[in-house]
Amino acid sequence: MKKKKYLAYLGSLLLISAGCALYALAFALFLEPHLIAPGGISGLGMVINYLSGFPIGMSIIIMNAPLLLFSLYKFGARFIASTLYATVLSSALIDLAMAHLSPFTEDLLLASLYGGLLLGVGMGMVFAGGATTGGSDILSKLLRLRFPHLKMGQVMLAVDTVIIIICATVFHNINLALYAAITLYVSTVVIDMILYGSDHAVLSYIISDKHDAVGRAIQDTLDRGVTYLAGTGGHTQAAKQVVMCVVRRNESTALGDLVESIDPDAFMIFTEAHQVFGFGFSPYTRK
Repeated sequence: MKKKKYLAYLGSLLLISAGCALYALAFALFLEPHLIAPGGISGLGMVINYLSGFPIGMSIIIMNAPLLLFSLYKFGARFIASTLYATVLSSALIDLAMAHLSPFTEDLLLASLYGGLLLGVGMGMVFAGGATTGGSDILSKLLRLRFPHLKMGQVMLAVDTVIIIICATVFHNINLALYAAITLYVSTVVIDMILYGSDHAVLSYIISDKHDAVGRAIQDTLDRGVTYLAGTGGHTQAAKQVVMCVVRRNESTALGDLVESIDPDAFMIFTEAHQVFGFGFSPYTRK
């Protein structure tokens, strides 16, 4: 048991470390050379560097100190230790990478897109490892304690938008703010993809006089569970059985074809479903 815990902790540490490296590369190769500040404490660090030349990484560490202390009683010592490690490592790597690496592209649009992609992958890996890079990440986690139904990326988007506005005011360049918004959007989408997966599914309601045959065929052919809901026809007042089923998006066509082959007159409703948990899908985790 202790060996498993040790291996799990080591795996999380490696994941956090790799995420910090990608996070630093996003700044050094794409964002900082073009003053694209994608929100967060790191964005404020870019502002301080722009105004005074003070190293971005050191600014991040200094500004994170009070947030880490405040969060200690909310998230516990283990989370704070992991976050402190991620904050210090990512900050040191940012300064190191900026001193030795050159910008990857001079195109602002490409820099904002690929910077956001790399940033999102790095931050997603850090979050998946049970830590954050500090700053607005911690603020986002604090907000999610109050609003747990919100996704991490969505909360960060709201918090970082305010910081982007501050950065645009200091840089006196609205175009940089617009590019930063692109970076922020791309990174939040990638973060949610990493944390929550591609959980898009299709929820179907099937009204058919052959509901038993339809339900059995779905279970036998698609290996998906079904639930029968009692319904009443609005015009005829006749009792109806509604077959409810959730399938992955790439199975929806097969489901429609299967139902049509059994009952061409079946009435089908397909709608998108998100964050589906349980048998055949992801287990529930409160991230």
